[in-house]
Amino acid sequence: MVLAALNSAAQVRRIVPSEKHPAATNLSVGVGVTRSVLFLSRNIKDDNDATGFNMNATYGLNRLMRIGAEYTFYRTIDIQPTWHTIKASTMEVNMHFIARLSRSKAVFYPLFGLSYNVFNGFFTGKNDFNHLSQMYRANSMVHTRWVGLNVGTGYEHFFRPLSIFVEYKMRAGVSDEQRQFNIIDVCFSAGIRFNVRVRSFYSLVKGPRGRYFLRTPDEE
Repeated sequence: MVLAALNSAAQVRRIVPSEKHPAATNLSVGVGVTRSVLFLSRNIKDDNDATGFNMNATYGLNRLMRIGAEYTFYRTIDIQPTWHTIKASTMEVNMHFIARLSRSKAVFYPLFGLSYNVFNGFFTGKNDFNHLSQMYRANSMVHTRWVGLNVGTGYEHFFRPLSIFVEYKMRAGVSDEQRQFNIIDVCFSAGIRFNVRVRSFYSLVKGPRGRYFLRTPDEE
């Protein structure tokens, strides 16, 4: 009986903590302005960046990552004498990897994602140093579509419920001219977002069975 009592007292009860996820996350919608070269191998003129207007949205996956979607349409530009009446647009999805700045209501985020890019313009065939006349007829409309790999970085400062952001992105893909993977577009963006708290992905998946979801304070 003494040995049994000692053995029982020596056993330490192990309590495994329940996995806890936040019940709420951050959803933002915003607008901004973008400056882009559109197509680096074609737009060789100095100070000829296109100005675009974008609509964007982000959704927090957890404290360190969020997903963002964006659509940008650009004002018409010319790249004389080779291209006229160029209309371009971009749709993209990126992952943001959040790094919070201490003692500041700001975040820094490297980003990585994919984009679908449209470049439509009137091709004159003049000064055709890329030899595009071998693929496109001179004095005709040319429609170019390409998929880009986005790499960049961003900074966002919060003034609840609003925030302002700036981003720098490079888009790499395969162009008609070089037929190899290379940087095609470089752009800068800035704008404003409106932020609200919504149910998190974990809460939506778990549904009413979630017993351990915690509503954590908004730290952004």
